Amino acid sequence: MLKSRLLTGVTAMLFMCSLRAQAQSETVQSDNAKNDDSITIEGDKLELHLDRQMRAIGNASISQNEQTILGDEIDYDVQNDQLHVIGNARIELGEAMLTGPELRMQLSESIGEMRDASISIIPSSQPQLQANEEPQDASIPTKTLPKSRGDAKAIFFEGPDKKRLQNARYTTCEAGVDDWYIKAQELQLNDATKSGVAKSAYIEFKDVPLFYTPWMSFSFNNQRKSGLLAPTFGNTTKTGFELTTPFYWNIAPNMDATMATRELSKRGVQLQGGFRYLEDKFSGSDNLEYLPSDNQTGQTRYYANLKHQQNFGNGWSAGYNIEKVSDDQYFSELSTQITTTSRVNLPQQFNVNYTDETWNFNGLAQKFQTLDKVSYPYERLPQLTLNGNQDFGGVNANLYSQLVAFDTNKANAAVATLATGSRLTLYPSISFPLNTSYGYITPKIGVHHTSYSLNNDPNNFGNQERTLPIFSLDSGLYFDRDLKIASRNYSQTLEPRLYYVYIPDSNQNNIPNFDSSEADLNFGTLFRENQFTGNDRINNANQVSLALTSRLIESDSGTQRLSASIGQRFYFADQKVTLPGVTSRINNSSDIIAGLSANLRTHWMLNAFTQYNTNDSSSTRTTLSSRFTPEPGKSLNLSYSYRKDLLDQFDISAQWPLGQGWYGIARTNYSLLEHQNIETLAGIEYNAGCWQTRTVMQRVSTATANANYALFFQLELGGLASIGSSPLNVIKRSVPGYVRSGNITDNSQQSYFE
Repeated sequence: MLKSRLLTGVTAMLFMCSLRAQAQSETVQSDNAKNDDSITIEGDKLELHLDRQMRAIGNASISQNEQTILGDEIDYDVQNDQLHVIGNARIELGEAMLTGPELRMQLSESIGEMRDASISIIPSSQPQLQANEEPQDASIPTKTLPKSRGDAKAIFFEGPDKKRLQNARYTTCEAGVDDWYIKAQELQLNDATKSGVAKSAYIEFKDVPLFYTPWMSFSFNNQRKSGLLAPTFGNTTKTGFELTTPFYWNIAPNMDATMATRELSKRGVQLQGGFRYLEDKFSGSDNLEYLPSDNQTGQTRYYANLKHQQNFGNGWSAGYNIEKVSDDQYFSELSTQITTTSRVNLPQQFNVNYTDETWNFNGLAQKFQTLDKVSYPYERLPQLTLNGNQDFGGVNANLYSQLVAFDTNKANAAVATLATGSRLTLYPSISFPLNTSYGYITPKIGVHHTSYSLNNDPNNFGNQERTLPIFSLDSGLYFDRDLKIASRNYSQTLEPRLYYVYIPDSNQNNIPNFDSSEADLNFGTLFRENQFTGNDRINNANQVSLALTSRLIESDSGTQRLSASIGQRFYFADQKVTLPGVTSRINNSSDIIAGLSANLRTHWMLNAFTQYNTNDSSSTRTTLSSRFTPEPGKSLNLSYSYRKDLLDQFDISAQWPLGQGWYGIARTNYSLLEHQNIETLAGIEYNAGCWQTRTVMQRVSTATANANYALFFQLELGGLASIGSSPLNVIKRSVPGYVRSGNITDNSQQSYFE
């Protein structure tokens, strides 16, 4: 006759420790060959039969290692390692919890089954970068991974780390909201590899199946995994309807590749491939696009972009950046991004660099593919630049030197007659900086020498040399005072600056112009020695630049709320050096420039810059911009840009909640000079909590062809899967301050209703 012991109520709780000890010792004796893991069983009522069978009734639980199983009643056969949980069975596995009416399992082997099971997951980690996703701006708020849930007709436990689910469903929607599910006839999960395999899987949205795959391998817990990515689709006027089907290959933790077919209804099937790698000493990426035969042109069209950077150690590094397209219309006809369609010069270059505490060396070999047949920059084959800087007590010594060989593509008649040759530049200088808490003064003197050896000289000027002494004096003062505005404490500064330059005149009309242009007048170039960029022109100068800046700084936070500056350059000598075809300056002062920057407590940020010509009392250049961002999801941007006889356009963009989960997105960039839209974007986004959808229409004026229209539609399911063509990159570039609705924090989230 079997002897049994029944303990109830308070007696059971007092005897718990001795019962645990009996259970543990029994487990070790009966299962010592397998492992040394202890088992703890608890409940309102506990029964132990011949130290071979345990039963817990009411709030029952059994634990082994980090696994805990709970239920209304637990029977555990120690000798046969058979576990039977009856009523409200629940297993806690890290962030996941499985529940069902009944559970049968071999506890030590984790082999068993649970019928009619439910699954809930409450992740604690932050979202990580996915295989096909770009890094997000750090200023944009993020939310933790969404809670998720699911169910299965049956869950089969096939070992400590393996589970097989039959007729499984999964969603991130709250309980009672069944807007979408990922469903699979069979789902195999491996906790050790953090991966899974789904068979006969499809996405169901609003009871409508949207996407089906007979087999899919994926990763969970935000780990990269080889396999098919969600296809994207869209429509443009140049390509027609397009469908992109990508495959991701996770080669190694530091290496991956993406391959895709892009079906274009008007063009054909384009093949795409991308390869990325990252090592301690080198990194790079290769991207290729290939359209075997364009249905409209009959051409074979391609794009290649190869990048690599290598660190050799001891300050040395090198790399290359090569871009090439098959034809001039490639971007305008096959791309929808204005940053791409407006490109006209593609670099093909190799670089080598060296850096230490004193010296900085850069070697560059550079050519370009020009798409607009107008702007042909010189090839640099090669360009060698060496800079050195060293302090000797209170003296700073600096050396700038450069040797560059300029060439052109002789096969192109438009540039075949331009001057070519080599240029050597040497510019040693010394400065004597004197700094105090209330100001500074820095005198500097140097000698700028340039010599030319010309190979192709259409003007027959022959080789040229130029040597010029350069003297400058930079000085400034700092004043500050405390003041109170509207009960807030501020510190106001006053910062005058004076900069004097002297460079004697030298006739430079016979020197070719390879890379020089006149620099824009701004608060950076106002305090430069040379008004020209490059080394082919050095202005004569006997001039002084004056500027005054005042700042308003919030004392408590240190935030700069306001900054205002004004400046002008005064000439004591006439201009003798100009660019070819440009008339000399006749006035004795430059335009007045003024700038204003404000960071207001009302969530407005304002920036303004103007360049005013005192001779004809007119504006030469004006830039105005403002942004209003009271909270995530609300962003209004207004800007205006004007440059005399060149640019006159305004830009308005916004993201704004429309209520009930809807957000409007819009941008217009209009040229008053050309009387046309440069880029127009209009869209709408809806956030239903566990899914978002966004639709965007875009019109882009291209640099080498007519305007292109594009339609983007995307359905995003809980941040885990998306269907359609993502407009996110287009929106982020077009609408500064944009935040995707799924990342808007709960206290800023607009309400939504079904």
